[in-house]
Amino acid sequence: MRLRLEIDGLRLIDVQQGKLLGLKKSVVMLKWSRLMIGEVGFDEILFDEPSIKFEKHVSKGRVGEWNWQELIAAITRNLPPSDSTTPKKSIKISVDEFKVTNVALEISDSSKKLNEQLKSLSIELLDIANYDKQGDVNGVRGQYGLNLGALNFTLPGVNKKISFRHVAIKSALDNPAPNAIGAQLDLELDDGRIRSHWDVKADKSIAGKVQVDNLSITPFIGLLPANKELQAKGGVIQSAVEVDLKAGDLAVSGDLHLLDLDLVEQGQKQSLIKWKSEGVNQFVYRSSKQSESSFVADEISAHQPALQFEIDDKGFSNFRRLFSKSGVEVSDVEKLSPIVKDKSTFVLDIKTLRLRDGEMQFADLAMKPNFKVKLRNFNANFANVSNLPDHFAAMTFDGILAESGSIRGKGQIAFDDPRCNNDVTLNFKNVPLNAFNPAVMAFAGYQIASGRVNLNLHYRAKDAELKGSNQIVIKKIQLGEEVADFQGKKLPLGLAIALLEDSDDTIDVTINIAGNVDSPKFSVSGLVWQAISNVMTNVATAPFRALGALLGMGANDGVNAVLGEAVYLPPDQDRLEKFGDFLAKKPNATLELAGTYDPKADKTALARATADLAILMAAGINMPPSESIPAPDLSDVKVQSGLKSAYVQYAGRIKLGQRLITLSEGTARNEQLHAKLIANIPVTEEDLRSLAKNRAKLAQSFMVKSNPGLTDRISLGEVKAVSAGKDGVPSKLKSESSRLKV
Repeated sequence: MRLRLEIDGLRLIDVQQGKLLGLKKSVVMLKWSRLMIGEVGFDEILFDEPSIKFEKHVSKGRVGEWNWQELIAAITRNLPPSDSTTPKKSIKISVDEFKVTNVALEISDSSKKLNEQLKSLSIELLDIANYDKQGDVNGVRGQYGLNLGALNFTLPGVNKKISFRHVAIKSALDNPAPNAIGAQLDLELDDGRIRSHWDVKADKSIAGKVQVDNLSITPFIGLLPANKELQAKGGVIQSAVEVDLKAGDLAVSGDLHLLDLDLVEQGQKQSLIKWKSEGVNQFVYRSSKQSESSFVADEISAHQPALQFEIDDKGFSNFRRLFSKSGVEVSDVEKLSPIVKDKSTFVLDIKTLRLRDGEMQFADLAMKPNFKVKLRNFNANFANVSNLPDHFAAMTFDGILAESGSIRGKGQIAFDDPRCNNDVTLNFKNVPLNAFNPAVMAFAGYQIASGRVNLNLHYRAKDAELKGSNQIVIKKIQLGEEVADFQGKKLPLGLAIALLEDSDDTIDVTINIAGNVDSPKFSVSGLVWQAISNVMTNVATAPFRALGALLGMGANDGVNAVLGEAVYLPPDQDRLEKFGDFLAKKPNATLELAGTYDPKADKTALARATADLAILMAAGINMPPSESIPAPDLSDVKVQSGLKSAYVQYAGRIKLGQRLITLSEGTARNEQLHAKLIANIPVTEEDLRSLAKNRAKLAQSFMVKSNPGLTDRISLGEVKAVSAGKDGVPSKLKSESSRLKV
């Protein structure tokens, strides 16, 4: 009781021999059983390799209609006139299977140089009917309805499929006004509904209203240009928008809400991104050929957003791995400028951008052991967001970091170029230090057993030039075990802690950084870590210099003794006293002062100092032991007498007589006597070591001057040979802790 009709090789052309339709094979199978109950029923309708061409004809320079419009007009002209008095009868139509395979579609419009070809499009419809479950045909005058049942098809070009369990279309045409056509188009996609009404006017303008209810995004997620398949466990759209298109100018306005979003990367257990609700309220999008496009919104908000951000062992984030173009190497990506300087014609204006009760899981798998930290209860507010030049948006945010710590921030940021122009303050409170153990183990070679950290950070960037201040307050830090077989540069954390920790077991330091954010190798975290590393390294290798920098003394070269003398100039004396005050507040630290000398420079300078002191004393000029010995004024009669006395003391009276006879009296003779005197003063290795010890004792006396109780905590160690600098002989010390095992 079935009728099968098969047509092979069908071709349809227009009067100009232009192709409209080609069909390799078509099959229509009619169900007689349906005809017997007054219904036109089809068992199957199959079309294999249909080739369809839409072409707009151009004749004698005039652009005509599309070829299919001409065909429909020709058929309409040849239809017999309808009798309006004859009652219309609704006919039920059903199709069990409607299948089209390997569709080739060509669209050609030579007037606009348009020629597009789409191939390999397939579609399969099951259980199609023009009546609902109650048997009512949706086919009253000017209206129709179509229940398409299950639908799945492959998009041409991208080779991706879209599938729906249920698809239904309802439509109606009307004439709301002269020279206008109105169309009501309603679409059911599974449990979602899209209701729309469109008015098309004679001037080709289009106005529409679209209402979207409970539309699932699951069927569309596969269309995202991701390198790895994404799956949606949830996500529905609710929206009400108005559309206005006229003379090439498009305006879309209304509200858009995406609820219960949950995206998962294939093969992963945790969600990549999700939120409870997201809304774009009272937005207006405008696009124009004559002027710049714009997006304006009263508010964009997200409630309970959650993000999984992960860096793999090659340094790629999960988002970069998912959406970066294939074939782009890491090195190529790093060469790209972080901010595209070419300003677009798109204008963004959002009055309020709000995130509430958010959460982020961060993991760095490139760090061994892996670094993982969680941010929860995150709230953020941005006001007056705009990408216009020289416009700053105000922002505030807060959250809970690593379970018990807190983060707060405020400031201003320019959304046209946020990296290059911003002024932001960040405060981290009571963050457990062991949460950062992977980073400390990877870069410093230690574990942290316990402790808390507060960070007060202020970053300001103007035209890409960044200046940052990082106040780091660490409380009750306890070092754990050293990392076995550590390959990097192990930082002297124990020494640094001993010197920097005060009587309340607190370390409070401020580290400033600066740099250009457009530099290819720029990294805020890298600059901060390098600055911290430098401080800790200097504490061990050059403690006076490191502490001077931390205390704001500007002592880039530390503390220096005068060449050849156990003397410190007043600025260095002041630094030593301040270091003593600093150490008095660090009850867990002890210092060992190492006397220093330069074997070559100090030998010459010590001979000079010895000679000049002998000259001045013989001339009756007394020098305080704490002051540097000045060069004697050889033009002074008393000094000249002292020079002769000192020469006799170290070279002998006979040699003095020989010099006086052979040299003419005057300045030249005095200078030669002075030089010969210095050359005749012997300086031994023991003299230099004794000089170094006296320097250490003097430094100790300055450090305990205001804090006598430090005497037991500042000891004198072995002397060291060093190289003198332009400011003198640098002093050395090393730190130990009475609380920490270093």
